[in-house]
Amino acid sequence: MERGMTADQLLASLWRRKALVGAITAAVFAVGAAIVMTRPSMYEASAVVRVEPQRPGEEMVQRTVSELIEQRLLTVRQELMARPVLQKAIEEMNLYPDIVSEKGMETAVAQMRKDLQVRVEGETAFEITYTNRDPQVAAQVANRLPTIFSEETLKLRQAQAARATDLFTEEMGSMGKAVSNWERKISQFKVDHLGELPEQMEMNMRGLERVSHELQTKSEELRVAEARRSDLARARNAVDSEAGRLESAESGLTRALVNARTTWTEDHPEIKRMQTELDGMTTRRKEAEGRLWAERAERGRVASLIEVIQKDIVDLQGKAEAYQARLNNTPKWAHELGVMNRDYEIARTKYQSVVSRKVEAEIAQELEAKSSKSLFNVISPAGVPVTAARPDRMTGLVIALLVALGLGILTGAVLEMRDDSLRDGSEVRQRLTLPVLAVVPDMQGKTERRVLMPSQGGRNNVSSPTSLN
Repeated sequence: MERGMTADQLLASLWRRKALVGAITAAVFAVGAAIVMTRPSMYEASAVVRVEPQRPGEEMVQRTVSELIEQRLLTVRQELMARPVLQKAIEEMNLYPDIVSEKGMETAVAQMRKDLQVRVEGETAFEITYTNRDPQVAAQVANRLPTIFSEETLKLRQAQAARATDLFTEEMGSMGKAVSNWERKISQFKVDHLGELPEQMEMNMRGLERVSHELQTKSEELRVAEARRSDLARARNAVDSEAGRLESAESGLTRALVNARTTWTEDHPEIKRMQTELDGMTTRRKEAEGRLWAERAERGRVASLIEVIQKDIVDLQGKAEAYQARLNNTPKWAHELGVMNRDYEIARTKYQSVVSRKVEAEIAQELEAKSSKSLFNVISPAGVPVTAARPDRMTGLVIALLVALGLGILTGAVLEMRDDSLRDGSEVRQRLTLPVLAVVPDMQGKTERRVLMPSQGGRNNVSSPTSLN
């Protein structure tokens, strides 16, 4: 049966069971002390790394790695705890060989995460603390991890810069093809509509004016030629009459001369006169016939000239119609060519922008490679620890002692609460309903003598007890 106790009762009960409480306390303390003293000593080594800003490079050229290096401090713990960094450190420094051989690399990486602490210090620095049983290994790992992290970070940034350069290179290739396609389309369009392009409008207008002027000139030449042909036609009739008349007159003189010769001799004056007249007539006839042939040739030349002029007029009219058709089609082709030129200019502008960005990306990639050595600076390298960081043996012994005392006291209290023995008169009065007549004290090996002294009135009184040895 359990019952409550006061502090005095608890102390009394512990005193009655001091041997048991002491044994439990000693046993528990011995176990705790053994645990504390047998735990291996763990040494901690810390290194402080500062991240150097890269502002000069950003002022010279726009970087393709958009994330500032100091912004990586926000995730530096996750990145340092990542498998690539830890696995490289484990493989390089041969850490946790037993765990790697028995349970694999993943378990070794998990164990290293437990032994590693990363704290951000300020805005541009972080601290790496590594714990190991060997102080030399702890210092080596703490000094090597920043270098591995720097190498992995730089590889990542350089890979990002290289990807940006490759992306711009691919984009430049595709944009270059688009620009070339538009150039070919525009060139073919200009070939297909040669003479009807907007830049040729002024030339066509000048050509039309020139052809119109030539048409006027040819029309005037045709009018003159037509008039000349009319004059020659009228002259031909007159010339034909004169040549006919001279020929008829010559024929009559010839017959008269023949008849006269039958009558007179050649020396006759009449014969000579008629002969002279016939010679003159013949000369005039030949001259008239010559003029007739010249006029016929002139008429032929004039007719040919008229045909040539008419043909030239037809050709000039065709040219004028062609120039006019070109001028009529120019606005339509100007619109289509304007749309093509607009798209071509857009594509060319994009291409030029991509080319400039590619050049900047290449420069940024070179800057990333050149500035890689100055991104991370170990301002406080880890030294070899002299004293173990844990366990704190003194604190552990104190805790073990306190736990042992607590268990001892708790054991004594529990046993006392479950003990139903009656130890004094107060307990008897509390737990029993019967009246208490007397209480016999615990002599604890001693004897008492009570002296009966006579009292007044014939009664005996009990005197105070006297202890006897």
